[in-house]
Amino acid sequence: MKMIHLFQNISRWLVALLCVVVAVFPLWYTFSVVFSPPGTPVTQQLYPSSFSAGIEKISAVLTETNLNILKASMVTFLFAAFQVVGMVIVTSLAAYEFALFDFPGKNFLFILALSSLMMPTVVTLIPLFQVAIKLKWLNTLQGLAIPGMASALALFIFRQFMESLSRELVDAGRVDGASHFGIYRLIILPLCQNAILTVTVWAFVNAWANYIWPLVIITKPDMFTVSLVAAAQVGQRSWTTVDFAMATYLISAIPPIILYVFLQRYIIQGFSTTGLKG
Repeated sequence: MKMIHLFQNISRWLVALLCVVVAVFPLWYTFSVVFSPPGTPVTQQLYPSSFSAGIEKISAVLTETNLNILKASMVTFLFAAFQVVGMVIVTSLAAYEFALFDFPGKNFLFILALSSLMMPTVVTLIPLFQVAIKLKWLNTLQGLAIPGMASALALFIFRQFMESLSRELVDAGRVDGASHFGIYRLIILPLCQNAILTVTVWAFVNAWANYIWPLVIITKPDMFTVSLVAAAQVGQRSWTTVDFAMATYLISAIPPIILYVFLQRYIIQGFSTTGLKG
């Protein structure tokens, strides 16, 4: 039995190690290519070998006027922030009703909302684009952000978290004279800190890396997001080298990495509590 238990532990560690390698290797390889001298063979770029060369490449990317990665980063940050704030408000309000109140068709509507998770994104591209055109949202911040605010996964996270809260909190708020919205704003929402942080980090990273929707809704270079600028470095008409493209990718990956590093424990807590009910 001890040998079986030892074998199971070793197997778990090997699987975990393999997952870590698969997840980290692309970022490590990008870092190694950037911080290697130009012209270094691909087989020799498995580890950083020149800090000064990496700084020169990053400086070249930041000062390249045709690329304008800094402006693209600002546009992407505004788009991601706008979408995250809207998503937290919209989905938490919907989850508030689904989790703490009863109304006809409640379960059916919730299942209908979750069913959108099984729908491929490409199915909704044309309808969303047609709506955006009619609203004159082409090449606008609202056209980028608003269509992504209604997230079924964020709704699920908030709903599961709020179901772990006692309904006596709602009754206590009513006794104190709080309105329906006042209970949500003053009592329920402050208790959903972990869920808010979980949705914030997940939604921000997704918005930052979103490529398909910005490609559809944005046609002006002044409104290009980071993903569009980075993708332009590997196009058939691109003049950039692999080193230059990798430096662009590395710069574009820094904000979501920093956000995740500082808030990862809240993400783990948020997902671990979504399946609990009090």
